[in-house]
Amino acid sequence: MILSAPLLQLLLAANGVSGAELGTASAVSKWNIKESPHFEVLHESAWSPNSIVLELEKMFSAMRLNMAMFAPWMAAEKSKIYIYGSRSSYLAGEFAPPKWSKGLAYPDRKIVVVYDTGDIVKLKAVLAHELSHLYFEGYFAEKFKYPPQWLNEGLAVYLEDIVFAEGGLWRRALPYFNAERRLPFDDFFGIKLESLKTDARISDWYLQSFGVVSYLYRPHTRLQFKNFCEALRGGDAVETALWKNYRISGGKDFSLKWETWLAGYARPAGSQGQASSAFVFKPVTMSSFPFTDFGAKK
Repeated sequence: MILSAPLLQLLLAANGVSGAELGTASAVSKWNIKESPHFEVLHESAWSPNSIVLELEKMFSAMRLNMAMFAPWMAAEKSKIYIYGSRSSYLAGEFAPPKWSKGLAYPDRKIVVVYDTGDIVKLKAVLAHELSHLYFEGYFAEKFKYPPQWLNEGLAVYLEDIVFAEGGLWRRALPYFNAERRLPFDDFFGIKLESLKTDARISDWYLQSFGVVSYLYRPHTRLQFKNFCEALRGGDAVETALWKNYRISGGKDFSLKWETWLAGYARPAGSQGQASSAFVFKPVTMSSFPFTDFGAKK
C-alpha cells in the first residue's frame, strides 16, 4: 500500500512518531536536477532522467483531464519529484520513510518521493499513484479535510490505470471481480484498510475501490464526480453526497446500480462468455503497493 504523507503522519502519530520525525529533504550534493514543463525531477547520479521526464509529461497529459478540476494549479506550478536510485537509499534518505512504503506524497509542498525499481512500468504506476494523492489530497486540505480512504485510494489506482494507453491491470481485472469477493456496500464505505489482515482482502478492497470510482466517474460526468467530492469535502456523509449527486439511496441501491454497470464492463479483447473463476488478481506482484510489508506499520 502506498500512503500519502498526511495519512502516514496520522498512522505514525498513533504509534508515537511525530510528523517532525518524517524528515525533509535538504539541498544535498547527490541530487541532479532535470526540468520539464510541469516537473522538477531530482535524481541520484545513477539514474538517467531523460526517459522518465518524457514519461512524466505523458502521464501529466493523461492525468490533467481528470485532476485539473481538483488541482487547477497543476498546469502553472511544477511538482517536485525525488527519485532515489534504490530502495536502500530511499529508506536511508532525507525523508526517512517507513520500511513498508514505496512512495510518499506531500500535497502541501507539492513533492513526491519514490525510488527506482529497475522496472519503468512499475515506477510509472507508483508515480501516477502518488501524483493522484498530491493533487486530490491538496484539494481536500484546502478545507482542512481528508478524503474517504476508499475514494482516495480508488482514485489513485484509477489514475494509475489510465496512464497506460493499452489499459492497466485494474481495468483488466475488474470484469472478473466475482460477487463473493466483494464487500457489501453498507460496510464498504466505512471500512478502514488497516482493518484488513490478508493480502487477498486488501487486493479485493483496492479492486472494489477502483470499481466504485470507475462507476462514479465514467458513466456519469466529471461535474457530477466533482460535485460529489465537493459535498464530501464540505462535510456530507457518503450516503448524503451519493443522493445529492447520483440519486443513489444507500448501500443496497448502490449495489444494484453498480452491479448492473459492472455486468456491461468491457472485458479484455478475446475474452469470451462468463467471467472465469480461475482468473486470479495478484496486485501483490504487479501493482505499486507492497502487501508483504503491510503489517510492518504496526
